[in-house]
Amino acid sequence: MRATFRYVLLTAIRDRFPVAILVALIAATAICALMAASTLSEGAQTGLAYAGEFYRAVLVLGLVTFISFHVRNLHESREIEAILSRPISRTAFVLAYYGAFACMATVLALTTAPMMMATLAANGIGLAEWEASMVLECLIVAALALFCAMALTSATASVMVALGFYLLGRTAQFFLAIAVSGTGASDNEGVNLGAQGIMAVIATVMPRLDLFGQSRWLVYGPGGGWGLDVLILQCAIYVPLLLLATARDLRVKRF
Repeated sequence: MRATFRYVLLTAIRDRFPVAILVALIAATAICALMAASTLSEGAQTGLAYAGEFYRAVLVLGLVTFISFHVRNLHESREIEAILSRPISRTAFVLAYYGAFACMATVLALTTAPMMMATLAANGIGLAEWEASMVLECLIVAALALFCAMALTSATASVMVALGFYLLGRTAQFFLAIAVSGTGASDNEGVNLGAQGIMAVIATVMPRLDLFGQSRWLVYGPGGGWGLDVLILQCAIYVPLLLLATARDLRVKRF
């Protein structure tokens, strides 16, 4: 398991994945700093708000894309068969891969706070809370991307499905609020009730990703919503579930 963990990390370094993410984060920082400087009022707050969203997009897209294509290449080169031919269980294999991806995700997410402090004058407990929530969000995204990559045979499909689930997790509560309020409701009451029921189910089973990495923490400080304890609880629930589903798929459907 330790050798598999080290192998994944070395592969990521060889493929220049951390370097690519860092370059993208630096570019996003430069863009946000330029936007903050060109804003007539509340430039610092504007730069921080945009930086939070840019950083999230870079980290999520980078993790999903790298994990999906890395796993696909693992199958095409038959390296997965060589690894599983050794005395390692499917569960240990999944844990080793996820551990490596989670390690990379954590390190990359932790680089965002120094960038904000150096260029956008971010500081305080709000920045720390935002940073911690981004680490937790990246851990969930890594588990989701690994599950989709193992379950699907196409890397492109894995990327699209993982991003689809991610967007659904971020917007489910928004669409549920629209369905319950009746905004844009259909004339058919049955259709309205059906839409409310479907959105209620989706909002219940999906993680509340919209609560992670809230930009208002960067601007106004901590508070105003669910705290880190709820985010940690979500991570503790969804990450093991996704890893169990990945291990089961690997054991039952493939090897």
